Amino acid sequence: MKLRLILYITLLFSAVAQAQEYPVDPDDIYRSPVRAVLNQFSITVTTGYNSTKYSHNLDGFWFLQSTTDQYITPNTGEPLGTSFPAYQNWFNNPSLADTVELTDIYDVPYAPLSSPVNNPALSQGLDTLDGNVVGFEGRGWGVPINLGVRYNYQKFRVGLGLGLEFHTIKSLSPTRDDLGIRNYEPNFKKAVFFSYYLNLGYRFYDFWDWSFAGELEIGKQKMGKNWNSSLLNQSIFFNLGVSIEKNLSEYFRIVIKPSYDFKNYGISVPETGLSIKHKNPTFRVNFGVSITIPELRRSPMKSDHVQLKHLYTDPQTGRVEEVRGQPIWKKQNPKVGENHRKLWRYKFKNRKKLNPY
Repeated sequence: MKLRLILYITLLFSAVAQAQEYPVDPDDIYRSPVRAVLNQFSITVTTGYNSTKYSHNLDGFWFLQSTTDQYITPNTGEPLGTSFPAYQNWFNNPSLADTVELTDIYDVPYAPLSSPVNNPALSQGLDTLDGNVVGFEGRGWGVPINLGVRYNYQKFRVGLGLGLEFHTIKSLSPTRDDLGIRNYEPNFKKAVFFSYYLNLGYRFYDFWDWSFAGELEIGKQKMGKNWNSSLLNQSIFFNLGVSIEKNLSEYFRIVIKPSYDFKNYGISVPETGLSIKHKNPTFRVNFGVSITIPELRRSPMKSDHVQLKHLYTDPQTGRVEEVRGQPIWKKQNPKVGENHRKLWRYKFKNRKKLNPY
């Protein structure tokens, strides 16, 4: 008798449960077509540290140094006269200095490698060097702000980006320290760089919640008002890097990207037909966040914290819509959901073990 009663009760609850099921046709579930398109795009914002190495030589020029100034003048293969044109600020804005007299050039503690003057009394010990043996190199550092938007297709990605860098430059040291040449001091200390670029990438490896993508950037950098744009000839830069991404959810990730820029620029020296090539490659370590636009909106129910994507019925219109219950930065497994991978007893917040359970 008891067994029959239990069986009847079980069947009764089964019938009630079946009666409360409301099957939904998948075609009747609303999903925003606009969000479906936007979900293919990601937005990345990063900052970090950039280190630029500057280097150049003065091939085609004579280098001259006095007690206070440094100049260059074209090497025409002929001896210099008693006066000649001299240029300063050849790093960023070559300009003609006041006419330099040989008597303004003072002795420095080295023997000349050549004596390009037609006055034998002044040629001995003159601090004038053939530019093909004179060069300078130094470093600058900067803090960048980068904004990129990319389109994702499976493991491939393509996008556009903008960069702003607040740059500081130090003095440049001579490539030879046995000639008594002083450091070259640019006529500015700080600059603001602007760049725009095309980004191409491929996600080549995934491990747990980490992703690794090789990326190539191709673009142009504007070096700001400290460089004379009418004399500047900049190359396109190429940047190779690896984007290391910590996926906190399918929509939100933390990005660390080491990379290296290959770039240079040439600057023309007015009225000479000559130019000086400057190399300025950059090593970058940038970090930030990347957000993929969700294809589903957040559930309008504030108390809804369901991990998995689920259905929501609008009480006014009756429309059935697929929604998500978690914010985009919530660490979770999109397949099964997980609010707390680490038990409360092991969390840093509970390091004093006030409430181990």
